Amino acid sequence: MIKLGPLVTVTLVALGLALLAACGGSDDSQINSDLVSQVSSVSPGNTSFPEPSPTPKAAADGLKSALVPATTIPTLADPTPAVEATPVPGLQAQVAATPSTGQAPFEVRFTNLSVNADGFRWDFGDGATAATDSANQYAYHEYTKAGVYEVILVATTSGDPQATSMATVVVDVQPGPLHHVDVQPLAITLGVGEQHEFRVSALDRFENLIEGLTITLRSDSMVGKIDNQGRFRAGTQAGVYESAVVVEVVQGSTTKTATADITIQPGPLDKVIVSPNRVNLNIGQTHQFHAEAVDIHGNSLANARLTWQVDAEAGSISQKGLLTTGTKAGTFDFGVTAAILSEEASVTIIVNPDPPAALAVRSVVVEAGETVALQALVVDQYDNQIYGALVSWTVHDINAGLIAPTGLFTAGQVARSFESALRAQVDSVGLTSTVDVTIVPGPLDRVVIAPEHVKIGKEKAQQFLGVAVDQFGNAIPGVEFVWDQVASIGETGADGWFVAGSQAGVYKQAVKGTATQGDIVRWGVAGVTIEPDRIAFISGQNENQRDIYVMNRDGSNVQRVTTGANPQAFSWSPDGKRIVSDLAFFDQRHIVAANDDGTWEILLTEAGVNTDPIWSPDGQKIAYSSTDGGYWDIYVMDVDGGNPTRITNHPARDVNPAWSPDSSKLAFASDRDGNLEIYVADLTTKRITRLTNRPGSDSHPSWSPRSGEIVFQSDQDGDYEIYRMNADGTEVVKLTSNRIDDLTPWWSPDGQRITYASGAEAKDLEIYTMSRDGDDVTRLTHNQHVDLYPRWAPRKDGVEVNLGSALILDASSLMDVEGQPLESTAGKAVVRIETRDGSGSGFIIDPAGLILSQNHLIKEVGAVTVYLNDGTSYVGSVVGRDLLRDLAVIRIEAGGLPWLKLGDVTLAPVGSKIWMAGYPAAGAELLLTQGLISAFQFDPGRNIRWVQTEGPVATWNSGGPLLDSHGQVIGLVNSKSFDVSIRGAGFAISANTIGLYLERLKAGEVITK
Repeated sequence: MIKLGPLVTVTLVALGLALLAACGGSDDSQINSDLVSQVSSVSPGNTSFPEPSPTPKAAADGLKSALVPATTIPTLADPTPAVEATPVPGLQAQVAATPSTGQAPFEVRFTNLSVNADGFRWDFGDGATAATDSANQYAYHEYTKAGVYEVILVATTSGDPQATSMATVVVDVQPGPLHHVDVQPLAITLGVGEQHEFRVSALDRFENLIEGLTITLRSDSMVGKIDNQGRFRAGTQAGVYESAVVVEVVQGSTTKTATADITIQPGPLDKVIVSPNRVNLNIGQTHQFHAEAVDIHGNSLANARLTWQVDAEAGSISQKGLLTTGTKAGTFDFGVTAAILSEEASVTIIVNPDPPAALAVRSVVVEAGETVALQALVVDQYDNQIYGALVSWTVHDINAGLIAPTGLFTAGQVARSFESALRAQVDSVGLTSTVDVTIVPGPLDRVVIAPEHVKIGKEKAQQFLGVAVDQFGNAIPGVEFVWDQVASIGETGADGWFVAGSQAGVYKQAVKGTATQGDIVRWGVAGVTIEPDRIAFISGQNENQRDIYVMNRDGSNVQRVTTGANPQAFSWSPDGKRIVSDLAFFDQRHIVAANDDGTWEILLTEAGVNTDPIWSPDGQKIAYSSTDGGYWDIYVMDVDGGNPTRITNHPARDVNPAWSPDSSKLAFASDRDGNLEIYVADLTTKRITRLTNRPGSDSHPSWSPRSGEIVFQSDQDGDYEIYRMNADGTEVVKLTSNRIDDLTPWWSPDGQRITYASGAEAKDLEIYTMSRDGDDVTRLTHNQHVDLYPRWAPRKDGVEVNLGSALILDASSLMDVEGQPLESTAGKAVVRIETRDGSGSGFIIDPAGLILSQNHLIKEVGAVTVYLNDGTSYVGSVVGRDLLRDLAVIRIEAGGLPWLKLGDVTLAPVGSKIWMAGYPAAGAELLLTQGLISAFQFDPGRNIRWVQTEGPVATWNSGGPLLDSHGQVIGLVNSKSFDVSIRGAGFAISANTIGLYLERLKAGEVITK
């Protein structure tokens, strides 16, 4: 079958070849073997036709085209497919391919059957071309790439015009045997969980794709998952995985594999991890930390730039994570921190302390009787606390309490501070420390009122204070009181001030104070004695022995005050508590002061004959008449007997001084003009004025406390009568007109009445009162003895109190502690005081140079020299004086001195050991005298609580401290005051009394009341 057109059937081609063979055409050897097809770079399917190379060359890499002479003509039985040719008139191109189908590498022989052509150009369809000039040649070409190729032969004739003819043949190249497998991509980088599809190709050795083979894909589960379609999902573990995907292709007995590498990159930053996350190090030790930034799956972000931070107390760290611990021990929960962006991670660092270097225990504050567990602070050289150190405990002062070796402490019963009371020790290294213990009061148990009972005059006031007390008798500070009046005898204010009414009597339960502490309510009561108005007088009713007596203003309740004193004159203190009188002593007469019951006498004068003592209305001075200057004159002295000052200086007899109400003038009697007359001395101007100038004797003036009038006695009418005149001597009024003597008149405190002695004979004088005008005469005494010199008593004032004044019965007391080195501790604060009149002792109460001593040591001196325990001397200046309680505060210009604290005398019961410290002589060493407390006494006249000791007190101890066994001051030794009812005992002013007045003394006050 012949098809017209560019193609010729295979039958025609075979016929043509047979004819050529029969005609004896040239064989293969006649074909120019040098003509080699040129492999062009044209891709399959490109329809352009390149110009042939003049001389074809062999194709590279096994792709060859060769032109050789034709030697044989294929028979019709040749399986070569029919050749399709394009007929051209006079010219015909024809070509045949043998074989036309095969596997790569596939070599095909092409036969040029063209007619009437003298030039040929070949296009083998795979980009290779060639040019020939003879029809009788074979062209060989090897195909390595699978595919269907259309081979084109263009035949040309030379001449003008040039003619061409084209013939084609189809070659089918199949892939060769399986040679290898190709996976694409061979390597890929994916994110965690990211997907990708791999492409797999089965190829022969010429990279021809072989289809239809069985392909198997697998991957490590750590890397991800892949199916046989090549769809791959990355896992969560970042990393570089070689041969992560394995492909296997089977072709018959041939199996080929290929692999792909996968890199899985971490996801976004999720957190920072530091290792280790907890370390235990010593001070100064180093440690390398490692940190990484990771994604949510824990994959490290390799290029993350971390920064390191450290708690400054934990140490220092480099930016590579090298830690060097500091000197601070402890657990640092955020000791080291690694951070990137907003994420960070911290490490707990435990820095262990160095070995124990010091032991300390905080001062203990505990309620009385309470049990607490004590903790010792053991530290290393850098003050780091060391926990778990074995500490043992002992007690040094049994008054502080008891302690178990484990530190379980039971406090004592007395509320106070105990220095170095306990001792703690770290046994392993021998470290020791002492512990101060402060015991505070426990809960409210009862109430004590101060004063417990007080004697006051009508309409006088008394401040009551309440003390809340725990079960052991410790005063509880800060508890407020509500005050009530039990008996209707006056008025009680909300602040505890009581003002007595006008009804005299003894009221054991007069004032009530109620204390509240939380839910606890307790109350206590105090008694009040409201004294009636009283008059004191001199009487010889006891076997004609003159003494001072006191009676009510109506003459009842006569009480003897002195015994065997034989006084000639006396007067009251303005507060109604004490009496100053003269005292016969052999051929001398001294001035003494005592309480209104005759107790606690104080000798005020020691030389000459002294009489007519009278207390100034302001309480600061005592006037008297004395022969100390050689003849009778008027003198004024301090209430302690110091600084006697001569007011008159006349050879005549000046007697009977009497104070003006303002204490600025003295009226007195003097015979300087021949007979006794009344004169007035102005203490400010020193001017003396005569008030009376009449015949007879005018004496014993008394100045009205209210009107400024003066009463006196005068015998100008032949017997003594009572007269009244103005303070300037005018308007003299006779008040009595009796044929008997009316003597020694004295005004009542309100200036409305006058008391006096009256009688026909000296041995039968009685006491009377009358109005200021001389009427309403009342007789008070009725006896057969002399009663004279009546003195109306001022209504008695109350007493000063503070919380230390409370007398707490059954309070727990301190036990004596043996072995206290008082000489080397308390003794360092004891000083020797030298004046021109003698020496005594004192003690430092303030490290800035304040010294407490006795007033009588310095009362009449201008210079004071103070010698410290080490012999250093200082000039002292007097700061404040208490003339009644015999106290003085002296200052020296020094600092940092050892000093003594005032204690509480109620903590030292009767029988307690005490020490009196003082200097026996100049240059002598400090001497401590041991004794016992034998009793406690109260002096109501001077408001002193006394500590009574066994045995008398040496004068050189006077002013020195009375010490308890703890080295605290419980009193100030006094050698001057004495109670006539107590013999052979020593006395010290209690620290509680000192505390009541000490601040006033420090402030520079001179206390006279």
